[in-house]
Amino acid sequence: MSHPYFFISRENISGSFIELLGDDLKHLSQVLRARPGDKVEISDNCQYRYDTEIIEIKKNSAQLKIIGKSEIIKSPIEVYLFQCMLKRSSMELVIQKAAETGLNAVVPVESSRVAVFETKEKKKLLRWQKIALEASKQSKSNFKCEVLSELSLKDIDPKKFDVFYMPYEETDPKEIKKKNIVTSLGEILKERIERQKNTSVFSDTTDYPKVNESDTSAENSLKIGFIIGPEGGFEESEAMFLAGKGAVMLSLGSNILKAETAAIFMSSIIKYVLEIY
Repeated sequence: MSHPYFFISRENISGSFIELLGDDLKHLSQVLRARPGDKVEISDNCQYRYDTEIIEIKKNSAQLKIIGKSEIIKSPIEVYLFQCMLKRSSMELVIQKAAETGLNAVVPVESSRVAVFETKEKKKLLRWQKIALEASKQSKSNFKCEVLSELSLKDIDPKKFDVFYMPYEETDPKEIKKKNIVTSLGEILKERIERQKNTSVFSDTTDYPKVNESDTSAENSLKIGFIIGPEGGFEESEAMFLAGKGAVMLSLGSNILKAETAAIFMSSIIKYVLEIY
């Protein structure tokens, strides 16, 4: 049975109880019509996921009793989508699906051919963050997908990532048979697995402490970035600029995809490849 799911701050946990406030309280009481005795799942977006039972719902807060908890561990592999800004409905769709597929963050990008927004930057960002939060809750992700502040394309540094992909429609579709996102990322993951195998670790038969499985040091971490162009595509100078800084150009096939389709397509492929390794 599926239960309501929320993210809370660790400050709202006191002993065996969790306090639900604000919009989450409103959604629980007014939309879901929850009652004392109903079960609710909670993530602290940090260390634990909790099974709780509603004890009391008041006007300004709800009291939940913790009846079980399990540890959640952040993957050492992080995936960032750099999305050149699209028209409102398309941008919101991309953010929603990025959160549903479990990406770590979406970075809105200002490029030459971007959609013009009438809303102020702060209000726009807050709306995008709310969409990502709701999608993270709907998909019951252990951790929230973040929407970061806007960034100019010229300020993107692909070298900060282990690999940074750039689907570009001018790339020869025949290249997809030689080098594509699946084979490229697969090779990187295989190298990482081999590196971990060759890393000296303590044997279980010794008296030494075991290596912490949640270790996310640079030795084990992997940072993946990819950028999707706006509705009109990248200017050639922009594509060459990013390629010159280390972005890996890819073809997504002979069909020209809409920007939002390309974003969802890439998100899905990356997450699938990460799941099978």
